Amino acid sequence: MRLVPRHVFTLTTDAPLSSVYEQLKEQVEPIKMMRFYSRNHTPYQGVVSEESFKIHRIIHYRNSFLPVIRGRFEEQGKSTLVHVTMSLHPLVAIFLGVWLLCWYSFSIPIAIANLFPHGLAFVFLGMPILFLVIAWGAFWVEVNRSQRDLEKFLWANIDKS
Repeated sequence: MRLVPRHVFTLTTDAPLSSVYEQLKEQVEPIKMMRFYSRNHTPYQGVVSEESFKIHRIIHYRNSFLPVIRGRFEEQGKSTLVHVTMSLHPLVAIFLGVWLLCWYSFSIPIAIANLFPHGLAFVFLGMPILFLVIAWGAFWVEVNRSQRDLEKFLWANIDKS
Protein backbone atom coordinates (compact mmCIF):
# COMPACT_ATOMS: atom_id res chain seq x y z
CA MET A 1 0.00 0.00 0.00
CA ARG A 2 1.42 3.37 -1.06
CA LEU A 3 0.51 6.12 1.36
CA VAL A 4 2.65 8.95 0.00
CA PRO A 5 1.20 10.57 -3.13
CA ARG A 6 4.31 9.98 -5.22
CA HIS A 7 4.93 7.26 -7.80
CA VAL A 8 8.30 6.62 -9.42
CA PHE A 9 8.82 4.06 -12.19
CA THR A 10 10.82 3.42 -15.34
CA LEU A 11 9.39 2.57 -18.76
CA THR A 12 11.51 0.59 -21.20
CA THR A 13 10.94 0.71 -24.94
CA ASP A 14 12.85 -0.71 -27.90
CA ALA A 15 12.28 2.48 -29.91
CA PRO A 16 15.16 4.95 -30.34
CA LEU A 17 15.18 8.13 -28.27
CA SER A 18 14.18 10.37 -31.18
CA SER A 19 11.13 8.19 -31.86
CA VAL A 20 10.10 8.14 -28.18
CA TYR A 21 10.43 11.92 -28.04
CA GLU A 22 8.26 12.35 -31.14
CA GLN A 23 5.63 9.86 -29.92
CA LEU A 24 5.25 11.71 -26.63
CA LYS A 25 5.32 15.13 -28.28
CA GLU A 26 2.36 14.08 -30.49
CA GLN A 27 0.26 13.48 -27.35
CA VAL A 28 1.18 16.73 -25.56
CA GLU A 29 0.20 20.27 -26.44
CA PRO A 30 1.53 23.52 -24.95
CA ILE A 31 -0.06 24.76 -21.74
CA LYS A 32 -3.06 27.04 -22.25
CA MET A 33 -4.16 29.29 -19.41
CA MET A 34 -7.74 29.46 -20.66
CA ARG A 35 -9.14 26.24 -22.07
CA PHE A 36 -12.58 26.37 -23.59
CA TYR A 37 -14.89 23.39 -23.81
CA SER A 38 -13.56 22.14 -27.12
CA ARG A 39 -12.84 18.40 -27.13
CA ASN A 40 -10.43 18.82 -30.03
CA HIS A 41 -7.10 18.55 -28.20
CA THR A 42 -4.39 16.11 -27.23
CA PRO A 43 -4.76 14.09 -24.01
CA TYR A 44 -1.95 15.93 -22.17
CA GLN A 45 -0.50 19.42 -21.93
CA GLY A 46 2.89 20.57 -20.80
CA VAL A 47 6.48 20.81 -21.96
CA VAL A 48 8.42 18.09 -23.75
CA SER A 49 12.10 18.52 -24.59
CA GLU A 50 14.62 16.04 -25.98
CA GLU A 51 15.94 15.38 -22.45
CA SER A 52 12.86 15.56 -20.22
CA PHE A 53 9.19 16.42 -19.90
CA LYS A 54 6.68 17.88 -17.44
CA ILE A 55 3.05 17.21 -18.31
CA HIS A 56 -0.41 16.67 -16.86
CA ARG A 57 -3.62 15.27 -18.27
CA ILE A 58 -6.20 17.62 -19.77
CA ILE A 59 -9.54 17.22 -18.03
CA HIS A 60 -12.81 19.13 -18.34
CA TYR A 61 -13.54 19.32 -14.63
CA ARG A 62 -11.72 20.45 -11.50
CA ASN A 63 -9.37 17.96 -9.86
CA SER A 64 -6.63 19.38 -7.65
CA PHE A 65 -5.26 15.88 -7.12
CA LEU A 66 -4.29 15.35 -10.74
CA PRO A 67 -0.64 14.21 -10.73
CA VAL A 68 2.13 16.31 -12.20
CA ILE A 69 4.15 13.97 -14.42
CA ARG A 70 7.86 14.59 -14.72
CA GLY A 71 10.21 12.42 -16.67
CA ARG A 72 13.55 12.16 -18.36
CA PHE A 73 14.77 10.10 -21.28
CA GLU A 74 17.86 7.90 -21.19
CA GLU A 75 19.34 5.97 -24.10
CA GLN A 76 20.65 2.56 -23.15
CA GLY A 77 22.05 0.56 -26.04
CA LYS A 78 19.28 -0.03 -28.58
CA SER A 79 16.50 0.77 -26.11
CA THR A 80 15.27 3.89 -24.38
CA LEU A 81 14.48 4.25 -20.68
CA VAL A 82 11.91 6.79 -19.57
CA HIS A 83 12.22 7.61 -15.87
CA VAL A 84 8.87 8.95 -14.64
CA THR A 85 7.84 10.59 -11.36
CA MET A 86 4.20 11.40 -10.62
CA SER A 87 3.36 13.53 -7.62
CA LEU A 88 0.89 16.04 -6.26
CA HIS A 89 1.34 19.62 -7.30
CA PRO A 90 3.52 21.24 -4.56
CA LEU A 91 0.91 23.93 -3.81
CA VAL A 92 -1.77 21.27 -3.27
CA ALA A 93 0.51 19.38 -0.86
CA ILE A 94 1.31 22.60 1.04
CA PHE A 95 -2.37 23.54 1.20
CA LEU A 96 -3.30 20.09 2.59
CA GLY A 97 -0.55 20.29 5.20
CA VAL A 98 -1.55 23.78 6.35
CA TRP A 99 -5.24 22.87 6.33
CA LEU A 100 -4.67 19.78 8.47
CA LEU A 101 -2.40 21.68 10.84
CA CYS A 102 -5.00 24.44 11.32
CA TRP A 103 -7.93 22.02 11.60
CA TYR A 104 -6.31 19.84 14.24
CA SER A 105 -4.63 22.69 16.13
CA PHE A 106 -8.14 23.98 16.89
CA SER A 107 -10.07 20.75 17.23
CA ILE A 108 -7.68 18.62 19.34
CA PRO A 109 -7.53 21.08 22.27
CA ILE A 110 -11.33 21.37 22.18
CA ALA A 111 -11.67 17.58 22.16
CA ILE A 112 -9.18 17.21 25.01
CA ALA A 113 -11.09 19.81 27.04
CA ASN A 114 -14.24 17.75 26.32
CA LEU A 115 -16.13 20.77 24.95
CA PHE A 116 -17.71 18.95 22.01
CA PRO A 117 -21.21 17.52 22.50
CA HIS A 118 -21.20 13.76 23.08
CA GLY A 119 -20.20 11.88 19.90
CA LEU A 120 -19.44 14.99 17.86
CA ALA A 121 -15.71 14.92 18.67
CA PHE A 122 -15.24 11.70 16.69
CA VAL A 123 -17.00 13.19 13.67
CA PHE A 124 -15.09 16.46 13.90
CA LEU A 125 -11.71 14.74 14.30
CA GLY A 126 -12.41 12.04 11.71
CA MET A 127 -13.80 14.20 8.91
CA PRO A 128 -10.37 15.40 7.63
CA ILE A 129 -9.16 11.80 7.56
CA LEU A 130 -12.13 10.85 5.37
CA PHE A 131 -11.35 13.78 3.09
CA LEU A 132 -7.70 12.68 2.82
CA VAL A 133 -8.75 9.12 1.96
CA ILE A 134 -10.97 10.43 -0.86
CA ALA A 135 -8.18 12.72 -2.13
CA TRP A 136 -5.65 9.87 -1.89
CA GLY A 137 -7.95 7.63 -3.92
CA ALA A 138 -8.53 10.33 -6.57
CA PHE A 139 -4.77 10.81 -6.92
CA TRP A 140 -4.00 7.09 -7.34
CA VAL A 141 -6.80 6.57 -9.85
CA GLU A 142 -5.31 9.36 -11.98
CA VAL A 143 -1.78 7.96 -11.54
CA ASN A 144 -2.88 4.54 -12.79
CA ARG A 145 -4.61 6.06 -15.80
CA SER A 146 -1.64 8.25 -16.70
CA GLN A 147 0.76 5.33 -16.35
CA ARG A 148 -1.33 3.23 -18.74
CA ASP A 149 -1.47 6.16 -21.17
CA LEU A 150 2.31 6.58 -21.11
CA GLU A 151 2.83 2.86 -21.70
CA LYS A 152 0.45 3.02 -24.67
CA PHE A 153 1.92 6.22 -26.16
CA LEU A 154 5.52 5.03 -25.92
CA TRP A 155 4.92 1.34 -26.72
CA ALA A 156 6.74 0.63 -23.49
CA ASN A 157 6.72 -1.75 -20.55
CA ILE A 158 7.39 -0.98 -16.92
CA ASP A 159 10.91 -1.94 -15.96
CA LYS A 160 10.50 -4.43 -13.09
CA SER A 161 14.09 -4.06 -11.85
